[in-house]
Amino acid sequence: MLIRRLLMPAAGLLVLAAPAMGQEMVPHRAVYEVSAIENGKPTGGTPGTYAYELKLTCDGYVIYQRLRLETPGQRSAVVSEQQTQMTESKDGRKLTFEHRSVTGGKQTSLMKGEATMSDDGTGEARFSDPANQTVALPAGTMFPVAIARATIRAAKAGENGIDARFFFGDKVKPPQQVNAVIGKVPRRLADVKIPEGAEELVDGRTRIYYRAGFFDTEAKGAGEPAFEMSSITLDNGIELYGTHEQGEGGIEYRITRLEPLPKPECK
Repeated sequence: MLIRRLLMPAAGLLVLAAPAMGQEMVPHRAVYEVSAIENGKPTGGTPGTYAYELKLTCDGYVIYQRLRLETPGQRSAVVSEQQTQMTESKDGRKLTFEHRSVTGGKQTSLMKGEATMSDDGTGEARFSDPANQTVALPAGTMFPVAIARATIRAAKAGENGIDARFFFGDKVKPPQQVNAVIGKVPRRLADVKIPEGAEELVDGRTRIYYRAGFFDTEAKGAGEPAFEMSSITLDNGIELYGTHEQGEGGIEYRITRLEPLPKPECK
C-alpha cells in the first residue's frame, strides 16, 4: 500500500489488541502504473509510477517507497518524487523513518527520525530533521506495517472495519485517526490483473478491499478527512490496486510488476 497511506466497532478493537505476530507479510517488490483521478474517476493519461519494496529481517521489516509524478508546467512537465525508507520492529513498537520530497531535481522537504512505544502503551517520536522536534504518541498508536497487518486480520476474521491511531512520521504532528471500512471488491475492479510470472505469490490468496479516511486529530470543524484511500490487497500483504484522494483530485495505481524477495534465515 502507499503507506502514508494504510490505513471501529468494539469488535474491531479486539482484533487490534491481538498479537501482531500472527499475520504473514510476504517479502516482495512491486511496481505500479499511476494515473490521475477526479471525483473518483480516471481522467486519462499516466502521470507517473509507484515502486514499493517490503523486506523481512530477523527483527522486523524494511520498507522502500518511491512515487514519481509528472504534472503539466508552463514549458514542460514538472517531475516530483516522494521517497520513503522505514524500518519497523516485528512487535510494532519501534519505527525509524525518512521521508524525502524532490521537485525538479531539488529537495523540497525532509522528515527523519525514530518513534518508539513504551511498556505502558504510550510513546514518543523524536525527529532528527527537523532537529529537536518531538511528538507524543497516545496509547494504541500503530505504525505502517502493524496497521496493515491489523486490517488484514480484521478482514480474515469477518470484521467490517477498523478504527485506530496511525503514525507515519511525514509531519511533526500527532497521529492521525484512521477509520477503515472493509467490504466487497467493487465490480469495476474485479478484473485487476496479476503480473505475468507472479503466480506463486498470489495463488490461493484472498483479495481484500477497504476504504479509509485519515483525520487530523488537531483539526476543528466538520470532521472531514485530511485524505482518503482505498486498496485491494491480498491476505499476504501484496497490494494490487490503490487510490489516494484529497478533495476532488487524487491518483490511482495498478500493479504492473511483482517479484518475490528472499526471506531471512534466522536462528
